Amino acid sequence: MDANRISEQEKREHADPSEAGMPIPLGIFALVAGMVLFGAYYIVTDRQPLASELGDQRTLEDLLPKAAAPAAASGKSGAALDGAPIYAARCAACHQPTGAGLPGVFPPLAGSEWVTGKDEVLAKILLHGVTGDLTVKGATFKGAMPAFKDQLKDEEIAAVATHMRSQWGNKASPVAAEVVAKARAETSSRTAPLNGDAELAALK
Repeated sequence: MDANRISEQEKREHADPSEAGMPIPLGIFALVAGMVLFGAYYIVTDRQPLASELGDQRTLEDLLPKAAAPAAASGKSGAALDGAPIYAARCAACHQPTGAGLPGVFPPLAGSEWVTGKDEVLAKILLHGVTGDLTVKGATFKGAMPAFKDQLKDEEIAAVATHMRSQWGNKASPVAAEVVAKARAETSSRTAPLNGDAELAALK
């Protein structure tokens, strides 16, 4: 076969595309370079108060209304501390921001007899968590709720309990930090979660 021979079919084909001397259009090159320079300038000149890897650095005092800070610091009332951000951070992932829970998975807090019932029982649930079968509004849920006794102070637990008892149509009295402190003291030796209906039914 003659390598120098060009067939009629080959003559009809277009030449292969070439990048020539400028593989990237000048306008695109200028745009990308400008974005890179702007990004570098922004990073160098922007002054963040905290390193992003440190996460949310809010303390208990940051969550307090200014006028209520002295009262909450003394532990006199769970209502002095806003329980909404605590709920959003600790509870909403399971029980949902609406308090409706997830059917068959996480029980609702809206209209729950455990939320609007005895404040000391709710305090113990939040302190120690629950495992096993738990009946809420006639439906049985089987799961595991974590304990917050080592994560939240008495006034924080009182605040989130008060928040739950006043949201989503719930109308129950606030929970005082003293109630949580008493429940914590009475169950200080407990290391296991509450055993659902089997244990909580007697506390209603």
